[in-house]
Amino acid sequence: MRIGIVTTWFERGAGYVSKLYRSALEQQNEVYIYARGGLKSDQPEWNDERVTYGLFLPYTYINKRHIFSWIEKNNLQVLFFNEQREFSIVAEIKKKYPNIKLGSYIDYYKEDTVSLFNIYDFVICNTHRHMQAMRRHKQAFYVKWGTDINLYKPNEEKHNQLTFFHSMGMSFRKGTGKVINAFINGKVYKKAKLVIHTQLSVDKISQYSEEELRDYNIEVISKTVTAPGLYYMGDIYVYPTDLDGLGLTIYEALASGLPVITTNNAPMNEVVDDEINGKLVDVEEFHSRSDGYYWPLSLCEEKSLISSMQYYIDNLKYLEKFKKQARDYAVHELNLEERFKIINEIFEDSINYNLDDKLYKQIIAKERKEKKMSLLAAVSSASRTFSFLWSKIK
Repeated sequence: MRIGIVTTWFERGAGYVSKLYRSALEQQNEVYIYARGGLKSDQPEWNDERVTYGLFLPYTYINKRHIFSWIEKNNLQVLFFNEQREFSIVAEIKKKYPNIKLGSYIDYYKEDTVSLFNIYDFVICNTHRHMQAMRRHKQAFYVKWGTDINLYKPNEEKHNQLTFFHSMGMSFRKGTGKVINAFINGKVYKKAKLVIHTQLSVDKISQYSEEELRDYNIEVISKTVTAPGLYYMGDIYVYPTDLDGLGLTIYEALASGLPVITTNNAPMNEVVDDEINGKLVDVEEFHSRSDGYYWPLSLCEEKSLISSMQYYIDNLKYLEKFKKQARDYAVHELNLEERFKIINEIFEDSINYNLDDKLYKQIIAKERKEKKMSLLAAVSSASRTFSFLWSKIK
């Protein structure tokens, strides 16, 4: 088959997930990438003749003419969307190309958008939590996620002291501030080191500057690093995330032989087990998210996070055993290549349904209304700004 994947296509979680889907599907199919948003990576592994960059547009908006041209040029038979938040372009594609099967990777949804996923012929859920949300979809599949255990693997190099590693990436919801506060307030820095990898400025989520953090044995690395990343710099992965659709770095860390300290909430606790491959941190409170995401934020308790880090300090003599258990779990449970066959079967055997005209009209009307409200809000904000500036001039 000729398959198109519509996705973010550079070094971030969604890009890596799409890359793994491409690897799975290329074994039996021709796979083309539509890089939504126009953002490009300079790395050659993200650029080849089957990658087409969309127009530079915000959010997950897609230019209709541009993607229609890409679909026809490549004579595509299946389209698979990753983290596509606007449904109107999907509905327009379904209407214009009824013979093309449409699928979606499930990650982002709100209470009022769950039913809209029925515009897709099939959806793939990589966590039990997503599957629960999509349980009424006409064709939902659960495929336990994994990672490339040959790319992500243990490093034999020993560190001078126990080192915790944390990946902040490009998001402020990964618990970075909590890690820093727990590491300092719990005086963990006296017996261990913390390495933080980020693609953003830590100053925005911490009261400490990078220079001050060094006084507490915390090293901050601010740059983009391609896979397999910097897991080799740590012994334990600490990741008290507020919210994750998948928690991809947990899979990568375990494959790299790092036990994982993370939030005791789904989907993190679908992978991490206190008795096997890490420590689960108690949740202090749940908060709804401002954008209305279906699942709430789960905020970790600092005392529990400190206790989890202290556990590995107190049991340092068992570190190699803990790391081996993490790697063994990844080898037996998280080898993505073992899912390649079922992924290909889903793309091949799933049913292509006829367009639901009522759902089509609902999606178009809903997004037109939302765009109108956004425009009115922007005009109102601009008007208030102008009035304020005018009052100052006068």
